[in-house]
Amino acid sequence: MKKQDFPIFQNNPTLVFLDSAASTQKPQYVIDGVNDFVSNDYANIHRWAYQLSERSEELYDKSKQLLAEFLNSKASEIIYNYNATHWMNVIAQSLVNSWFLKKWDKILLWIREHHANIVPRQILSKIFGFQIDFVGVSKWCEIDRDDFSKKYDKSVKVVSIWHVSNVTGKIYDVKKIKSLLRADTFFIIDWSQSFPNMKIDVQDIWCDCFVFTAHKVMAYTWIGAMYLKRDWIKKLTPMMSGWWAIRDVDLFWHTVPNDYSKFEAGTPNIIWAISLLKSLEYIKSIWWMEKIREHEQKLVEYSLERFTKLKEKVKLIWPKTNDRTAVFSFFIPGNENFNHIWEIFAKHNIAIRCGGHCAYPMHKDLKIPWTCRMSAYLYNDISDLEKFFEVLESIVK
Repeated sequence: MKKQDFPIFQNNPTLVFLDSAASTQKPQYVIDGVNDFVSNDYANIHRWAYQLSERSEELYDKSKQLLAEFLNSKASEIIYNYNATHWMNVIAQSLVNSWFLKKWDKILLWIREHHANIVPRQILSKIFGFQIDFVGVSKWCEIDRDDFSKKYDKSVKVVSIWHVSNVTGKIYDVKKIKSLLRADTFFIIDWSQSFPNMKIDVQDIWCDCFVFTAHKVMAYTWIGAMYLKRDWIKKLTPMMSGWWAIRDVDLFWHTVPNDYSKFEAGTPNIIWAISLLKSLEYIKSIWWMEKIREHEQKLVEYSLERFTKLKEKVKLIWPKTNDRTAVFSFFIPGNENFNHIWEIFAKHNIAIRCGGHCAYPMHKDLKIPWTCRMSAYLYNDISDLEKFFEVLESIVK
């Protein structure tokens, strides 16, 4: 992987960026691609009658076509909007708007989920009267199958889970979970932490819906994608409407399209959709996701070796070697001030993140108030990790 492809490191030569689980840096290819689009092709899309608008729409559609190629899906089943959190809110509201989720029904989540998968459902459950239940997770971060069997009863209409934890880096076997579900259960997966790191095949997993946020895969912020099966696109009533999301409007009624456009209300984020197109083209140019995963595994092996040498001085959350990404959360026993640790790394120009990582229920379940998180990506190398562990070792000493 070429660090020189990313101008942030040329302009900040001493930077060690280990906060990619929060957001990734952008290669020059993406930056140039967006600038070229804005300089030469930008215009609003849909219902065009002039060349600029036509070119913009072609590139907007091309980004979906390439994403569909990555996911082994159809471009007509991919919908764009702001980010994964927004999509979690949209799909939660759409399920109740469509009367699929009603009073006394149940949503099944896991204790160690991101807030984006919990809070929107908490808000709606108070209004519509459905229930939320949580499946436990073992100390090795495996799903408690017995607990799932007890709680997955006939009242469960929705099951929602992250594919990869943003705290532990654990990769959950979502295909196995899908095999345990009835056909009438709506299955949602958040792929924000997995899509940047590995190949995803929706035909293999066969979920009903997945979401991810594009700034975690080297695109710009404020663009996220949702895959929704064609049958569900037809069935669900969207959370918002207007402009491209309507077919006809009269004074007291309106009709909506029967395709993906009913979920893309308002002018879409055309420019940032092009940033996703360019990020996917960049990934394709460096041998697709397989090369990224191969590089990441080397970083994982080295990091686990160094964490192991620190033994009891640093507690790593879920230390297993297999089924994980290069995300490592840890705490230092006896040190209650994570801000102090954060600041020491910052003084050495090493970017990590400390706190609850939008996973407070998980930290409470583990009885750990906070963790520090180091997360590596394709532009990191062993020298970055050596600098990180040099500082960490100095702190514990």
